[in-house]
Amino acid sequence: MTSADFRHDTAARLDVMRNRQKDQEHMYFFQNVIHHQRHLIKDRTILVLCCGTGTLALMAARMGAKRVYAVDYSTVTGYATLVVRQNGYEGVITVMNGRMKDLKLPTKVDGIICNWMGYCLLYESEILEVLAARDRWLKKGGFILPDLGALYLVASEEHKLKSDRCNHWRNVYGFNMNAIRRYALAEPCVALTTGKKLLTMAHCVLRLDLKRARREDLFIDRNIRLSVSREGYLECFLLFFEVQFSSSLNFKLSCNPCLKSPFKSLWMQSVLFVEQPFVMRKKHHYTGNLKFKTLKPNNFNEMEICIEFYEGSEYDDDWVMCTLRVAKRWLMLEGFQTLSDVESCQDELGETGGLYL
Repeated sequence: MTSADFRHDTAARLDVMRNRQKDQEHMYFFQNVIHHQRHLIKDRTILVLCCGTGTLALMAARMGAKRVYAVDYSTVTGYATLVVRQNGYEGVITVMNGRMKDLKLPTKVDGIICNWMGYCLLYESEILEVLAARDRWLKKGGFILPDLGALYLVASEEHKLKSDRCNHWRNVYGFNMNAIRRYALAEPCVALTTGKKLLTMAHCVLRLDLKRARREDLFIDRNIRLSVSREGYLECFLLFFEVQFSSSLNFKLSCNPCLKSPFKSLWMQSVLFVEQPFVMRKKHHYTGNLKFKTLKPNNFNEMEICIEFYEGSEYDDDWVMCTLRVAKRWLMLEGFQTLSDVESCQDELGETGGLYL
């Protein structure tokens, strides 16, 4: 087998598999939790979802699992079968190909292990597979690793990053390519940012507990408030996530840009560039609304993010005058953005006539 056999199956491409295995930040998280919580795994039946090449299934088997079902809907299961056999665990690990709604396991399981997270926690995530497996196959009192997730929003002054990713198109060898710049502004980019550029404290916009979460909990429509920690020009918003296992809170997988880690995670931070930067001031108030949802039902491969962001300044002792600073949409699509998609993502700046208490 080579990656050429999986031209339309990116999860089975050798370069994708290699990058995931080399993501030590998340691999060490799983390795540490599985090792320290081995009493939950020993002599138990474990389901490993989105098993990839089988690394997490092998970790569970090494910790003494009685039976491991390694499931993936990608043809990467062909590699996983070879790896399991090569490591001598074919008597413990059963590799299965398909989606949870279509598969039938021989028995219910004591725990589910899955690297379900995606960019911005939800985009391209496998969270629906986890919920389907939980509802059909997890025993009462069973565990999900990881089961706790949180998504955070923060404002940042990433001028150089914006220049590299967006403003570069203003003049390319003397040619005006602003049309392409509009495409760059219409979609989030994934990049490694620095905590030194942050302008605000992180604001939690989503908390999930996968032992209880429902599908309707996976969509965000909420008010936001950002507290300024350093004055500067807002060039972008950042989204980053953290996940934990409720039975082992000492270990956390975090994409917080303020953390200094010797490893670089695949997820990094999701960057939402704004069209018109503006100065954020400590004495002003910043509020708004964030929406984050799928474009099609049950398809986390196509999502949109919408932010309305207001700046409030003191008008008198009781009132605050608010100015609309950002009114923008970002699209995360599987394919090419159309011109109408890009047009729908242009910032609609203006001033409100309303006064808020």
